[in-house]
Amino acid sequence: MRLDDGSLFLLDADHPAAIRLSVGTDLDESLLADLESASETCRCRRKALDLLARSEQCRRGLTVKLIRKGFSREAVSSVLDGLVSAGFLDDRRFAEAWVRSRLRNRPEGPSRLRGALMSKGIGGSVAREAVVAVLEELGDDEAEDAMERAWDKLSRRSGITDEKLLAALVRRGFPVSRVRALIRSKR
Repeated sequence: MRLDDGSLFLLDADHPAAIRLSVGTDLDESLLADLESASETCRCRRKALDLLARSEQCRRGLTVKLIRKGFSREAVSSVLDGLVSAGFLDDRRFAEAWVRSRLRNRPEGPSRLRGALMSKGIGGSVAREAVVAVLEELGDDEAEDAMERAWDKLSRRSGITDEKLLAALVRRGFPVSRVRALIRSKR
């Protein structure tokens, strides 16, 4: 909607402020404030959907991105609540996609994966459930393969001892008992 003074507002057609408008409507301060708020919400929703179309997002990450774009916390919160309700934004779906990608590109163990998810704003229980679900989906062979790929990469370093390999793999979140068994099998 464009006003005589050149102001432009993007509105959802069903927004209460848009419904109250018609040609010749006098704009009082209350209606103008409603239009500005509705316009910001509409622009924020469009940007959020644009970001979600590119890749899965988590709520906290999307919140940060939208606030950096200049949207108010109120508009962001309202928009994200709607996207969660509609099923477009789902932290668990994001977490599972992130774990799958991470295991392909940088093999790590379950505890490290959970910690990384939690640092992205994913709740502890959701992070734990996502890691377990993906590891079950991939199976034990894939988990072992991820640990072996990490071992292969680390073992190429010159002068690395078994103790240093053990520490490095444990820091990556692999269970100590499995790392020890792997090192014994490789030596």
